[in-house]
Amino acid sequence: MNTFGKIILLVVSLLIPIILLYGYSNQVSVNVVRDTIENGNRNRLTFFMSQMEMMIDQLTKYSVTASRDYSIREYLNGRNVDSRLTQLQRQSRIVEMLNMQIATSAWNNQIILHLPDSKEVLSTDYSVQYDENYIRSPEWRKWTHRSAVTFGITQTFFSRIKESDISNLLVEVRFTDDNLRNMLNLLKQGGEHEPFLYQAGAEPIISYTADRTLVSRTVERLERTELMPGGSLTIDLDDGKYIVNYIRSESLGWFLVDIVPLQSIFAPIVTSRNLFYASICLLMALSILVTLLLYRNVQRPIQMLIRGVQRIKDGQYASRLKRQTNNEFDFLFHSFNEMAEQIGDLIEKVYKETLRSKEATLKQLQSQINPHFLYNCLFYIKNMANLGDKEAVGAMALNLGEYYRYSTRLEKPTATLAEEIKLIENYLNIQTMRMQRFHYEIEIADRMLSLEIPRLLVQPLVENAVIHGVEDNVQFGLIRITGEQGDGLNRIIVEDNGPGMDKEKMMELQRKMALPKDENASFGLWNTHQRLVHMYGGRSGLYFSQPGSNGFRVEMVWEDRKEPS
Repeated sequence: MNTFGKIILLVVSLLIPIILLYGYSNQVSVNVVRDTIENGNRNRLTFFMSQMEMMIDQLTKYSVTASRDYSIREYLNGRNVDSRLTQLQRQSRIVEMLNMQIATSAWNNQIILHLPDSKEVLSTDYSVQYDENYIRSPEWRKWTHRSAVTFGITQTFFSRIKESDISNLLVEVRFTDDNLRNMLNLLKQGGEHEPFLYQAGAEPIISYTADRTLVSRTVERLERTELMPGGSLTIDLDDGKYIVNYIRSESLGWFLVDIVPLQSIFAPIVTSRNLFYASICLLMALSILVTLLLYRNVQRPIQMLIRGVQRIKDGQYASRLKRQTNNEFDFLFHSFNEMAEQIGDLIEKVYKETLRSKEATLKQLQSQINPHFLYNCLFYIKNMANLGDKEAVGAMALNLGEYYRYSTRLEKPTATLAEEIKLIENYLNIQTMRMQRFHYEIEIADRMLSLEIPRLLVQPLVENAVIHGVEDNVQFGLIRITGEQGDGLNRIIVEDNGPGMDKEKMMELQRKMALPKDENASFGLWNTHQRLVHMYGGRSGLYFSQPGSNGFRVEMVWEDRKEPS
């Protein structure tokens, strides 16, 4: 890691703990505010629910008190005895008594007396009629939400019927939704929240100033949620997140729901958080600016020096560094350029003379390979001419012409592996026509075909496999040519299934490859080995082995370099 990377790492290491600590602190603040809001709303809903339950309980008690009035007993006992006028007077007193009971309550309500035997109704509202279907319904013993049409106006209300102590008398208590709406209006005042009463499958009861869209979307979410008797949840709507607190009414069975928008509550915290992150970003930008200045004036000159030294190491002695004015590294750049110039002069005088000598040796070795191949081709043409095989003679002559056109291109001493393989294929095709008792396979990856190697480097290996592995073998011959790469080396492997040689002879042949030319050793193999050693050095050369119980295997190995050195 360079100096620039260390400084960046140091800046990041300082800022990350600050960001993490602030993020944790901000989250704790959000959770505390959220819990406070939820607890406050829960207490407010509990207080509201207790008031509503108290009013409902008060109405129930009023109905019980009204049903015990003496005027009701007089009316019931005198229905078949007293005159019609007396009964009307008693009925009027009952209505006055009911009006007095209703007037004592803060809610708009009604107390209705039902006489099942005579299907009569005694009430302050003369539009109320005896509803036998509702009386017979099992729901009349608990609070139910109903609707009725009075003078063409539909009115919704809660209703409950209780059995009186007096036989043949049912007492019904009603209070309209307007009472609840008024209480919801009072609950809504002084805060950004939206309370309403909810029951699954029923139209919610909302305040007069309610946001109907918000309530309807909240109801849709509640319909898909299983609610406990009380609790809170967070919902995501199109315009943001909301906290929904709810509590269930024991008497009505409805839920009192309160919606609180989180955006308005957490706005100051969000603003503070954004300011902090903006400050951190500004600090990060200034740190990066300072680091870039340091990189430009210190790290970059150091990198230029390192690259210059690397180029000198790779042999690019003409490399020079561009001097920078008004910089402490100017003296170092000047000294480096002088050193590179002196090394270049030394290379011109000494090292290039050595390269010229080595190049002359390589050209001499290459010229010795060409006649070796020519002799074999001429003998083949002579034999085919004696046999009268004109096609074979023509094929050999064509191959020989292409070979010399390939080998006499002196403008470039190297060729691609693809060109060498093309020459090998021509050679093996001609040998196949001559003997017709062997088969060859070539498997070399496409990525190796573009490698640059000296000309006529692979041909002696294949020729050796044909002469010693196929011609000396009475069985059907097989020659296999493969290419491999790995461990910094390139390999061309030529295998045959001929008689091969024992280990002692193979070790002796391997030893002779490194010695001066021996008349008894294979000239083509020795030349190829010497060229590999001269051109690539290192682990380059020919290596012999036995692929199986018989046969011969030769590996042509050279160092993996971009250019031969």
